[in-house]
Amino acid sequence: MMMEIRCFFTVIFLVTGLFFMTVSTVGVIRFPDFFSRLHAIGLGQSLGIGFCCIGLFIYQGFNITGIKILLVMVVSMMAGPIGTHIIDRVAFREGLKKESRMKEQKGRND
Repeated sequence: MMMEIRCFFTVIFLVTGLFFMTVSTVGVIRFPDFFSRLHAIGLGQSLGIGFCCIGLFIYQGFNITGIKILLVMVVSMMAGPIGTHIIDRVAFREGLKKESRMKEQKGRND
C-alpha cells in the first residue's frame, strides 16, 4: 500500500515537470523575440527540473541518493535563473531590442 502511494506521487510530480518542460519548449518556438523565449525557457526549466527532482526524491526515499537528487535540484534552481539573467543582461547591453508586434501589424495593413 505504501509503495503504491509513493509511486502515485512520483508519477504526478514527474508528469507535472514534463508538462512544464513541454510548455516551455512550445513557448520557445511560438514567442516572437529573444527575451520572451528566454523567459519561457528559464521558467520552464526551473519548474520542470524542480518537479522532476521532487518526484525522483519521493520515489528514492530519504537516503544518500535522495539527498544527491535534492542537491541537484537546489543547484539547478540557483544556477538556472542566474544564467538566464546573465544572458538577458548581456543581450540588453549589446543592444538587442525587443521586437514589437505593432511593427508586424502595420506592415500587414499597409
